Amino acid sequence: MGFAFYYQSTEAVDSRKRAAIDADCRRLCEGRTWLSCEPVHFGDVDGRMWGGSKPNYMPHPDDVADAALQGLPDGTIQDALNILCQLSRDHGVDWEITHDEADGPIGFIRNGHADYEVVTQLEQFASLVEVLEEYREEFWQDLVDEEEDDGPSMRPPGPEEN
Repeated sequence: MGFAFYYQSTEAVDSRKRAAIDADCRRLCEGRTWLSCEPVHFGDVDGRMWGGSKPNYMPHPDDVADAALQGLPDGTIQDALNILCQLSRDHGVDWEITHDEADGPIGFIRNGHADYEVVTQLEQFASLVEVLEEYREEFWQDLVDEEEDDGPSMRPPGPEEN
């Protein structure tokens, strides 16, 4: 399932401030496995900071096992949103938020606070991770079974099969 949510600073950010935001972002993202969602990260579009984070609705069982061995909490959509709010508070930057299913911005993070619509929509997408978690093992097992199955024959039917 392809889905990502995106964040962009509402104004251009100078290089000094950008460096401080990037450093704080890396620090805030540390200490999590980020199995359920990609961590917050930034690029540049016309001087504005821009990034996107994609939830992982069906992580591979090997990745789940590796994450469990690390003994760290998982990074979620909610964690990504909290990091953006923290960066907004600490650096005075506001973020415009959108996602793959939106025709435009769904809202903003201003002065460290996310608009109701941003919180609501991201919570709804985050809840899919929890719902699909119970089907994760079955999904991967079905995928393995399909790979092991030779599937239907690719040869054309013979005269006796017509």
